[in-house]
Amino acid sequence: MAADAGHRSVSAGVYSRAAEVPYAKERRGRAVKKLLLVALAAIGGLLVYRQIQADRAEQDLWTEATDSVPTGS
Repeated sequence: MAADAGHRSVSAGVYSRAAEVPYAKERRGRAVKKLLLVALAAIGGLLVYRQIQADRAEQDLWTEATDSVPTGS
């Protein structure tokens, strides 16, 4: 049994595998980059959302503190 460049061969119970095709690693690298980009975008979105919520809470507090009409009247 001769081992071809793109095929596996079995000899004496030992599996030998041809080297990975170069574009397979490149595709894997692109997938990792895309995953990292999505993760960074999600983290960035969460930070922006939290900052907006904090700004709204501060604005509500400021509005309550400077309201000219007392509550309960």
